[in-house]
Amino acid sequence: MSSDRYEPLPSFLELPGWLWRRTSTALKLGVGVAAVVLAAGVVAIAVSSHRDAKRLSEVDAQRAAAVHREEVAKTRAEQKPRLGHSHGTRTAMAAGLSDAILADARARVRRGALKGPILRVACERFPKTVGPLPRERDRRYACVAVTAEIARSQGGEAGAIGHPYRARIDFSTGRFAFCKISARLDPVKNPEVTTPKACGG
Repeated sequence: MSSDRYEPLPSFLELPGWLWRRTSTALKLGVGVAAVVLAAGVVAIAVSSHRDAKRLSEVDAQRAAAVHREEVAKTRAEQKPRLGHSHGTRTAMAAGLSDAILADARARVRRGALKGPILRVACERFPKTVGPLPRERDRRYACVAVTAEIARSQGGEAGAIGHPYRARIDFSTGRFAFCKISARLDPVKNPEVTTPKACGG
C-alpha cells in the first residue's frame, strides 16, 4: 500500500498554488532569481527611457534656441538702417526719402528678398496727428512699398498693400535713415527685435 497521500487536481484558480507546492526548492530559487533579474531589467529600461526622454528634450530646446537666434539675426539684418541725404525744401527732402525707399525695395525684389512688383512708395507721418503739422526739426514716417492697389469701393476709400518701412529725416541737414520692417505674423512684440532708433523706433 502506498504511503503517498492522494491530492485531487485543484480548480483552475487554485492551480498555481498547487503547482508551486509541488515545485522543488531549487526550482523555486531559480524562479525567484529570475523574478529579481526581470524586475531589475524593467527598472533599468525605465531609467534609460527617462534619460533618453530628458536628452531628447534638451536637444529639442537647444534646436529651438538656435532657430530663435537665427530668426532674430535675420530680422535684425532685414531691419538694418539705410542712410541717405536729400536737398531742397522739406517736400523735396521727403520725396528724396521716398525715392530711396523705392530703390531699396526694388533691389530687394531683384535679390528675391521681397515679393514684387513695387509700384510706388506711400509715406505718412508717424505717429498720425490731427490738425496742421508742426514745423519740427525732424520727422518720423511710416511708409509702404506698394505692391497692389485697393480700388475704391462705393462709400469706401482706396488703399494699398505692400512692404512696411519706417523712416526719419532731419530737415536741418537733409540726412535721413529708413528701415525695412519685418512683417511678423506673431502679434506679440519680440523685445529682441525692435525698430532701430535711427529710423524713429
